[in-house]
Amino acid sequence: MTASSHHSGIPAQAPSWIAVDWGTSNLRVWAMDDSANILAMAESPLGMNAIAGDDKLSFEGVLIGLIDRWLDPAIRNVPVVICGMAGARQGWLEAPYCEVPVAPRDLASGAVSPTVADPRVAVSILPGLCQRPKGVGEISGDADVMRGEETQLVGFMNQNPDFAGWVCLPGTHSKWARVADGKITAFRTYMSGEVFALLSRQSILRHSVGDDWDDAAFAGAVRSAKTQPGSFLHQLFTVRAAGLVALNSADVPSGVAVLSGSVIGLEIADILDRLQDGETIALVGAGKLASLYQAALAVHGQTALAMDGGAITLAGLSQAYQTLSHASQRI
Repeated sequence: MTASSHHSGIPAQAPSWIAVDWGTSNLRVWAMDDSANILAMAESPLGMNAIAGDDKLSFEGVLIGLIDRWLDPAIRNVPVVICGMAGARQGWLEAPYCEVPVAPRDLASGAVSPTVADPRVAVSILPGLCQRPKGVGEISGDADVMRGEETQLVGFMNQNPDFAGWVCLPGTHSKWARVADGKITAFRTYMSGEVFALLSRQSILRHSVGDDWDDAAFAGAVRSAKTQPGSFLHQLFTVRAAGLVALNSADVPSGVAVLSGSVIGLEIADILDRLQDGETIALVGAGKLASLYQAALAVHGQTALAMDGGAITLAGLSQAYQTLSHASQRI
């Protein structure tokens, strides 16, 4: 395994199963016991893109290289449950999307099992979610897909069985999923993170976006995105123009705060327009980005407690493992 991989060591006991979150850029694995306790963990930069772009790498080879020290040669078919991009078309084995509305058990039943040469493991790859175009006006009216985030949603639903509303998973492509009656009924993807990165690094606005942050400027931009959504493109250019016409530099609002507030604010405004009576908002994520979403929601009087995404992912993988184990026992 590469030198940049991180390993917590060899567990004191052989794992009952292994949880895997295989992303586009990174890979995380956990050795687990039957009570969902973590025995050991490891991570690697060998996400799907690195493997797909290197003829010398294989998904099985990368996985075994990371977990080999956990496996007992005398034990066969240790379950390995994988979510994320290993199930993509360019991944290990394509796991066809499940279509919303969908219950957590339906997702686990859609898992696929690639052929593996190592007899010590039995691999199951969980599917992603898709949403097919529906009629005008229906809540799930747009085509959409996710792969990996659905497992976080399963973990969230397992911990919050009575939740009704929208769950936000911030990221480069933020996901908002509507959960009701124990099912994922609809979801929407927003390219907010990618749009912010492009505008702040490759557009004319890059000359006006620095490190200076202003909470008031951020809140104002979030508010404007809701009250004047049609002015979004104009609001973006004010990030540039404000610095050119100001007589005093102290009067120039923080460009990065205005840009961030405009982009995130427009995303949140769209969700608030879809929020139904009795529904609430939850936030899965941590760090600076999750804090920005919390602040943007607070501008509109919405409170959302941020939950750790890694823990939620592991909870979702544990739920999938239990479902798959029960299914195999019935066969």
